[in-house]
Amino acid sequence: MSSLTLTYTRRNLVENIRTPTMFLTVALVPVGVMVFFVVPFIGQDAAAITSGTATLVVFGALMACVGHFSIAIAAQRESTWGNYVRTLPGGIVPQMFGHLLVGLVVVAAAIIPILVVAGLFTAAAAPAPRVLLAAGALLAVVVTFTLMGLAMGYLMSMRVALIANSIGFLPLAVAGGMFFDDSTAPEFIEQIAPFVPTRGATDLVLVALTGEPVGATSLVMLAVWVVVLAALTVWGHRRDQVRRFA
Repeated sequence: MSSLTLTYTRRNLVENIRTPTMFLTVALVPVGVMVFFVVPFIGQDAAAITSGTATLVVFGALMACVGHFSIAIAAQRESTWGNYVRTLPGGIVPQMFGHLLVGLVVVAAAIIPILVVAGLFTAAAAPAPRVLLAAGALLAVVVTFTLMGLAMGYLMSMRVALIANSIGFLPLAVAGGMFFDDSTAPEFIEQIAPFVPTRGATDLVLVALTGEPVGATSLVMLAVWVVVLAALTVWGHRRDQVRRFA
């Protein structure tokens, strides 16, 4: 890892620590849902709480990745310092790796409290090979949500990104059926959920962790979303480069 990447990582981490709103939000909201709305009702049902924990881990990754990257990139685009940094000889690669490493710290802040609560206060359990497989699936989910955050950061202003983060997580989670089981989900949610990236992300982690079959449509659509979000990120970055530095 280059010294430039480490320098950008340290700077971004210090900046986030000085304004810890994002860390507190992504750490407290998912684990708060876990403690108050999940554990009291299904905490001792091993199968249900294991699936519920996996779903909340995906929700935490969604909040962490989209929240961090969309705001970080939008803020960098609109700041004088950000414009200056992008003209330095090191190029964009170490800067992006710096954002990525800090994003992983934010993801850890989101999911570790959930796993601690699940391990200490519930009957959640899974074989070690399944846990490792689920960790690999979660990495794919993190890539997807990171691309979503990057695309938002390059295509939105700072103000719009903040608004989108304030109101966007819940609709994505609800539309993806994250807060419903098969018996309680409204029919229209079941119809649209397979086409929403949060459903594919949840299904990918669940099938890795539990081995229970899930719909193929959601997994195929997740791959489609990865391609679409990657294309939007590249296009947004190039458009921003032309507008600011052409």
